[in-house]
Amino acid sequence: MRLELLCTGDELLDGSVPDTNGPWFMEQLAPLGLRPMAVTLVGDRREEIARAVREAAGRSDVLLVSGGLGPTLDDLTAEVAADVAGVPLEEHGPTWASIQARFAERGLALSPNNRKQALVPAGAAVYENPAGTAPCFVLRLGRCTCFFVAGVPREYQALVHAVVLPALRARLQADDARVFRAARVLKTVLLPESHLDARIRPLVSQHPHVRFGTRTRAPENHLKLLAEGASQAEADARLAAVERDCRTLLGEWLFGTDDDRYEAVLVSSLRAARRTVAVAESCTGGRVAAQLTSVPGASDVFAGGAVAYTEAAKQRFAGVPAELMARAGVVSPEVASALASGIRDACGADFGLGVTGFAGPGGGTAEQPVGTVFLAVAAPGGQVSVRRVHLPGDRERVQRLATAHALELLRHAVAGERL
Repeated sequence: MRLELLCTGDELLDGSVPDTNGPWFMEQLAPLGLRPMAVTLVGDRREEIARAVREAAGRSDVLLVSGGLGPTLDDLTAEVAADVAGVPLEEHGPTWASIQARFAERGLALSPNNRKQALVPAGAAVYENPAGTAPCFVLRLGRCTCFFVAGVPREYQALVHAVVLPALRARLQADDARVFRAARVLKTVLLPESHLDARIRPLVSQHPHVRFGTRTRAPENHLKLLAEGASQAEADARLAAVERDCRTLLGEWLFGTDDDRYEAVLVSSLRAARRTVAVAESCTGGRVAAQLTSVPGASDVFAGGAVAYTEAAKQRFAGVPAELMARAGVVSPEVASALASGIRDACGADFGLGVTGFAGPGGGTAEQPVGTVFLAVAAPGGQVSVRRVHLPGDRERVQRLATAHALELLRHAVAGERL
């Protein structure tokens, strides 16, 4: 199946907005064994959009066009699609009724240009937008099936899930010569991509019917597996076999699969262990607590926390003695340990996490340069384990990686593993 993406919008070309829709859609295609032949970006110019649609439709079986379906003057995609198809625009009654209902529900007044979003090329198949006002419409241009969807990421994803992916799956299933596929993504954290590749490389020759790939979402690195077979049962069996081997090689680095979110896995682990955690963080500025509490239901396991940024705050919220900070230094294993134990006791939690370090760009020393971070976890039995890391990069990267190291320290502690 020859498939292309066409993304419209001046903002994509001037750099003010990155194209996140294309990469996201490609991830959804991977389990189907599909990848686009090309991804084209065009601005909000009628002639440019028309030329791109004609060219892509002329060489593809499926074309996904996104953007330009709003109510404003520079939203031209529906008009261009009608011109290319040689049909007029017509108002789609159910869409206009849905737009009116949506505005009424929110207590908003309609403006005349809102009606523009109910205009679609005559003869197009129209699908309601579950996340917005611009519908998806589908046109046949020659041999190519063209899907037109909104460019707002939330709406784009909703329409792709509701309309585009089911259509692609149905098309694949109708192909008598199709290859059956089964996919899995194995997720690791703080394991460099090169190390991940080196660990699993011996398996490539042992599993000739499996495609291996990696992707980086720092601090995570993911292993993508796509098994193929003459039947679904064969593809599933091959996937199960390679996944089993990969799990053995990845060991403790592996935290989840597919749609698992790291913080959600950690919260689930705490909940399963019936344990709670409290956090006292300095250089990470609240990121550790924010990541944990981004998970629905985190109140079951998160007892509280403090951004103990100053020495006075470290004393007040975590009970770190002033004498200790003067003697050992604010960025030290002793202070990290005191932060972890102090916040655990202050919040009545089972585990305590402490983070202190130099995020930069200033503040470091010759012995402890910028990027030096001490992390500590205080366990229920009173044992405190401390880790020192040196993290390269700018302030944002140091904070992001320090947060990951702190949460990973906690994950191992909750699992009862050796720290």
